[in-house]
Amino acid sequence: MTHKTLESRSGLRIAVTVMGAGSGPAPCPFFGKCDGIVVTDTESGAREFHQNPLRTPATLCDVILASGVDGLVCGFIAPPEVARLRAWGIDVRMGSGRCSVDELVQCFCDLPEA
Repeated sequence: MTHKTLESRSGLRIAVTVMGAGSGPAPCPFFGKCDGIVVTDTESGAREFHQNPLRTPATLCDVILASGVDGLVCGFIAPPEVARLRAWGIDVRMGSGRCSVDELVQCFCDLPEA
């Protein structure tokens, strides 16, 4: 078994579902209810926030697809949303809310597939 790292897949745009903007966004355990996504470019380190205006799974899928990400880290996500995102080529992974957004991006390739 090989250990995959982001270095072996440079230039990815990884999104993490997040909540709260107080002291910084925290990973959100519920897909459709999150405030939005934080997108990190693994090559440049640049980050951007994309709001989930209606806080529904369908709206969040639209936001994710429009953001042009390669991968997504989220908590619970229902099978229809996983299928929709995968159909567009997005690698969907499950992440713990106990990790920071940065940690989830760094260990993206080691996270379990949704």
